[in-house]
Amino acid sequence: MKVAFISDLHLSPDTVNNNQLFFNLMHKWQNELDALYILGDFLDYWLGDDDDNIFIREIKQSLKSFTQNNKPIYFIGGNHDFAIGHKFAKETGINLLKDCSILDTGDTKILLSHGDIFCTLDVSYQKMKKILRNPILMAILLKTPLSWRYKIKQKLEKKSSNSFNKASLETYLVVKESIAKLANKHKAQIVIHGHTHQPGFYEVKSTSGLIQRFEIPDWVD
Repeated sequence: MKVAFISDLHLSPDTVNNNQLFFNLMHKWQNELDALYILGDFLDYWLGDDDDNIFIREIKQSLKSFTQNNKPIYFIGGNHDFAIGHKFAKETGINLLKDCSILDTGDTKILLSHGDIFCTLDVSYQKMKKILRNPILMAILLKTPLSWRYKIKQKLEKKSSNSFNKASLETYLVVKESIAKLANKHKAQIVIHGHTHQPGFYEVKSTSGLIQRFEIPDWVD
């Protein structure tokens, strides 16, 4: 079985070249992959399944063309696109997964995550994440006019831009102990994630032995 893992594409109406690269790869992968895993920040932002424009329709069609060929796509929301919901999933045929889902190959358990859950030194971000992803708050926000949500998005982006990089770099990176704790909890030997834009292969020591950690490259470079 051949699968691919991607994350942090941050596609938007402004990333024309990367959008086309994604469309080309999806067409190519239809004949090469058995499944595709998207581990968050696939889109640079998502304000609700009721949003619609040419870019969104093209994205939906690309995903749908892949899944219609009985090739599953599994999706974990990131900090930019966690609001993708069941309507979007139904329209595209993708399967929504919870963060820290397990892919069991039979011999190995692989922990799949966007990766921000491992950045436990960034306490302010973790608090904000908990607030923004509260189901009650999300339900209320998604009932507000789309234009309001865009204004809220702009304010949050400005606030995030003003506060980012005020602390040391380590604050925004994954914490090995947090990875080990979650991997052991799920009895996983491998962790695959994105988010921090520090791609590579790493080993994490834990009480159960070495855990292999793969961080997916973003699409900026």
